[in-house]
Amino acid sequence: MIAKVNLHDLAQELQIQTDGWKGFLHTPTGEFVGLQDEALSAAEEGTPDEDFADWEQEEIELAKRIIETDEYIALPSKWDIHEHSMMENFCFSIENEKMRDVFFDAISGNGAFRRFRDLAERAGVMKDWYKFRDEAYEEFGKKWCERNEIPYTNEPRK
Repeated sequence: MIAKVNLHDLAQELQIQTDGWKGFLHTPTGEFVGLQDEALSAAEEGTPDEDFADWEQEEIELAKRIIETDEYIALPSKWDIHEHSMMENFCFSIENEKMRDVFFDAISGNGAFRRFRDLAERAGVMKDWYKFRDEAYEEFGKKWCERNEIPYTNEPRK
């Protein structure tokens, strides 16, 4: 049986995906776990335990459970999520045409994320951006759950 996933929690997990880190859903409990890529590699390669510190060995044991059982589903990586597309969609939502054009200019080329956040801060729309982004992550998570046949709820945690 697969436990119901809270979309708010899933959205938070999706937002912290980074290079060198992999997140997983433990399907029986609905809890999220994360591991460094090195722990997964060590578990796959069978690297001797004495090569690692105690805390690393715990992570490798978790990696072994992830590899050896079907109780874990890998979360999408940051490359699967495309936060840049979220920024583009936010730009489309700006009603003022001149401001919308300024935002579109900000997200072009290198440094787009920094320029976008700086502009959003100066324009006083950071709260709007965070709300938009959080909703986009929840929608992404909802679709991911549906594709993987994972039950979900969007009820806030108590």
